[in-house]
Amino acid sequence: MVNAFTAEDFARLDTEDQALIARRERVLGPAYRLFYEQPLHLVRGEGVWLFDAKGNRYLDAYNNVASMGHCHPKVVEAIVKQTGILNTHTRYLHESIINYAEALTATFPSDLSQVMFTCTGSEANDLAVRIARHATGANGIIATKLAYHGLTSAVAEFSPSLGEFVDLGTHVRTVTAPDSYRMAPEEIGEQFRKDVQAAIDDLKRHGIKPALLIVD
Repeated sequence: MVNAFTAEDFARLDTEDQALIARRERVLGPAYRLFYEQPLHLVRGEGVWLFDAKGNRYLDAYNNVASMGHCHPKVVEAIVKQTGILNTHTRYLHESIINYAEALTATFPSDLSQVMFTCTGSEANDLAVRIARHATGANGIIATKLAYHGLTSAVAEFSPSLGEFVDLGTHVRTVTAPDSYRMAPEEIGEQFRKDVQAAIDDLKRHGIKPALLIVD
């Protein structure tokens, strides 16, 4: 997987995909990067499968958007039903959001008694940072290398995968993510502990108190 492809890669694409890439580059900013030397032109999803414009089927082992599979019938039905009734924000009384919050908190430990809903991962992680800083009175963040946590100003500062498009904050340290493919199970935890402790120590050497560890 790559974040850019060469002129030679572009020349190997069919004319339809070349035209689509040209349109994309005209109207979307450079932060919208394409994956793979042969970018996938996806047109639909079903369950664990993604389908391209030529009808090829791909097992989706990457996408983090559809947590119950693509186009799950019950999810589609629920979205259509709710959109046909009401689509608004949380500053009015509405029973559905309370019912959902009660069902969620019933599965939590007793100390976790309330929820705050967000619309995106960026928003959720931004909120997590605010909570961590409020709870600790600290500012330091430790994140895993190559991680992506979102695009808000606060969250982009600890999203190393954004590369040239963002600078990590001076209050941020990165550690290598646990690697169960290359390391033995008994080594993973100890190595991660050492890496996180080294990051904590480095933050403290620079007068920064750690507030948050976030992993991807």
